[in-house]
Amino acid sequence: MKKINITLILLSFTFALFAQKKSLLLLKYEQNYTPTYYEVVEMYQLLDANYENAKLIENGLTDSGKPLHTFIINNENEFNPEKIKKQGKSVLLINNSIHPGEPAGIDASLQFADDILRDKNGIASLLENTVIVIIPAYSIGGLLHRSAFNRANQTTPYETGFRGNAANLDLNRDFVKCDSENAKNFTRIFHNWDPDVFLDTHTTNGSDHQYSVTLIAPQPDLFPPTQEKFLREKMIPELFSNMKKGEYELIPYVSWMYRDPKRGIKMTQEGPRYSSGYASLFNCYGMMTENHVYKDYPDRVKSCYQFIDVLTTFTSENAKEIIESRKTGLEESISAKDHPINFELDTTIFREIEFKGYEVDENQVSKLTGLKRFGYDRSKPFTSSTKYYDVYNPTKTVQIPEYYILPQAWKSVVDRIKLNGIEFHTLIIDTILEVEIDYIDEFSNATRPYNGHYFHDEVITSSEVQQINYYSGDLIIPVRQKKIKYLIEMLEPKAGDSFFRWNFFDNILDNREYFSPYGFEENVIKYLDEHPGLKKKFMDKQKSDPGFAQSHRAQLAYIYENTEWSEETYKRYPVSRVYKAFSVSELNKLIGK
Repeated sequence: MKKINITLILLSFTFALFAQKKSLLLLKYEQNYTPTYYEVVEMYQLLDANYENAKLIENGLTDSGKPLHTFIINNENEFNPEKIKKQGKSVLLINNSIHPGEPAGIDASLQFADDILRDKNGIASLLENTVIVIIPAYSIGGLLHRSAFNRANQTTPYETGFRGNAANLDLNRDFVKCDSENAKNFTRIFHNWDPDVFLDTHTTNGSDHQYSVTLIAPQPDLFPPTQEKFLREKMIPELFSNMKKGEYELIPYVSWMYRDPKRGIKMTQEGPRYSSGYASLFNCYGMMTENHVYKDYPDRVKSCYQFIDVLTTFTSENAKEIIESRKTGLEESISAKDHPINFELDTTIFREIEFKGYEVDENQVSKLTGLKRFGYDRSKPFTSSTKYYDVYNPTKTVQIPEYYILPQAWKSVVDRIKLNGIEFHTLIIDTILEVEIDYIDEFSNATRPYNGHYFHDEVITSSEVQQINYYSGDLIIPVRQKKIKYLIEMLEPKAGDSFFRWNFFDNILDNREYFSPYGFEENVIKYLDEHPGLKKKFMDKQKSDPGFAQSHRAQLAYIYENTEWSEETYKRYPVSRVYKAFSVSELNKLIGK
């Protein structure tokens, strides 16, 4: 009996020591200080060195020349993504410091990693069903560019990083164009882990209100039916209701309908240039926290921490349903006949939500200029109901082909296809295939460069069936595969963030051949004599169009553009579609299997 009592005392003492385990980290967000890049890495190295169930891994170099890290937390001490997936665990990926002037997620993730590893308040139990993967700092070049003057609207923390990365890119516009080494290595990380849930932490300079944290939730209409239902009926409502149980309440990201939030807020739909939109291409539940810049920095960190805790809890408690919904969603995407590529907000459908704001004052007098300015009156807080618009309808839908044919000549696109793990075949022979091809009839450019590109805002196309030469090494891409949404939304030229819009195919938009009026005219006369139908159309146009009749060059150009002299590749989009599946023997002949 005496031995048993001693054993119980020793066990109790051991458990007490474990329960009282202190933090290894010295975070100073309460003093309005956020760690430097080197301090962030050192703190994660410290956690790695002290916990067997945590590991800090380098994942290639960023534009700054510094490595991109991931910090993995798994209670089974396994850090291989393939083996973890076989365990049936859900994966939560958290990305921080994509905009280093918005550092709340850096501190919140460090605090959460420390707390879950030392099992503060028993939260280590969340690791039974979920593995957490943290990117400590994504834009390392921006984080190294530290200053007290990087964020004009922000007073704390006292020093932060810079919005642009080492190559002056906004990395939250780079996920599909993938210009940066950061984005290329993020892509590898993302597909290696295939996260079920993804969080990107931000701070906004948007409207003023009473909330410390807002959320850009996964936009349900971007997902197939099963996942849309899961988001609308379970995930999004529970994240908001569970946040309300804590110190910091959550509100949807405040994107006004009409300059005043009392008149309505619209749900933000993120395209795949953004992190959360990119995640949705792979049926991953991707979202962004947007902390409120005008709140004290400690509150920003704590509210971000609370959301990470709530999201991890939801992911762990619903791990099986999350994984199954993604699996079913993929099956629905693959079996669909059509796929939406562009959306617009439905302004007829809304629901009422509570909103805690400050009265808008459009006639404030500036203390600096003495002129009127827009602002908020923080002495007049209010709580009211407002309309929340969260439904988007497709404006453009495409029929899903069986294959895309991508010529190998477009290497920058081929490289990104490979980087995203797309399955494809390569031709082993030169051949002619009947395909549907698009012509770019009209397009417009942005008037200013945007992250190194002149984005094509307006794209109008027409399609026709042609017999086109393809060559050994060109890509035949089966569309109905795991990454079907990525393929369609990147290779369909009119999709919102397609490779075409980002200038990857701009070589087709200007002529390579031309005519000289002096040398071409004799050929035209002979050609018209041999083609009376065209000659009649030409003469009719001369009679009906005075401007045409007075322009020597316009008349020659008309002949040039309506004959075999015209360049068949001018404005012809290089990626073609095949709607009928090849037979096994046909495919084997093309790819050599």
